This record gives sequence, structure tokens and C-alpha cells, in this order.
Amino acid sequence: MFLRGRLQWSLLAICVVSGVTALAIARSDSQSVQDSVETTTTSSVPPTTSTVYVEPIRYTVKSGDSLFAIAKLNNLDMAQLMQLNGITNPDHVEAGQILIFPTATGFVPVAPSTTMAP
Repeated sequence: MFLRGRLQWSLLAICVVSGVTALAIARSDSQSVQDSVETTTTSSVPPTTSTVYVEPIRYTVKSGDSLFAIAKLNNLDMAQLMQLNGITNPDHVEAGQILIFPTATGFVPVAPSTTMAP
């Protein structure tokens, strides 16, 4: 037999009473908290982004280079290249002058596939 003596019955009674009391207290606390506390939260933290800083590309003008040829060779807009480097006369670019290229937009052109279908 599982519960033979008074000690076992007493311990069982204490456990049952303690459990019922704990449940009653937990329910009354949760109801009073739900009734009395209504909060709204707004986040003032901006969403995180994964922006990576990339050093600007610099190009040293060589003898015989023209601004048009440099822009065409690097697929750049000549007007934007002039504005970024403070150049007013596109015909006046000196050898040894360092040009800063505009930052990349993240778009990388991909050539069409040359693989033939089987």
C-alpha cells in the first residue's frame, strides 16, 4: 500500500493544499495584471542595415588620356565624373591628376551565357 501512515497522508495533504494555493495566487495575479496594465510600446531604434563602406576608386590620368576615354573605358557618366572631381573643362585633364570615380550602385552587369544547350 502506498500511503500507510499518518505522516504520508499529512505530506500529501500539505502538497495538495500548497499546489491549490499557488494556482489561486497565480491566477489572481495574472488577472489583476491583465486588468490594470495596458501598455503600448514604440521602438525608437532604427532598423539595422548592412551597409558596407567601400573606398572610392581612384584613377591616375596617364599621358594621352582624355576624360571622355576614361569615362567610356570605365562605363561612367562623363558629366558625373566632372562634377565629382570639380572639373569644368573636359578638354583640360593633366597627366598625373588623380580622379575619383563615383561609388558603385551595387548593380553588376552579367554577360549572357555562351554555353550552348545540349
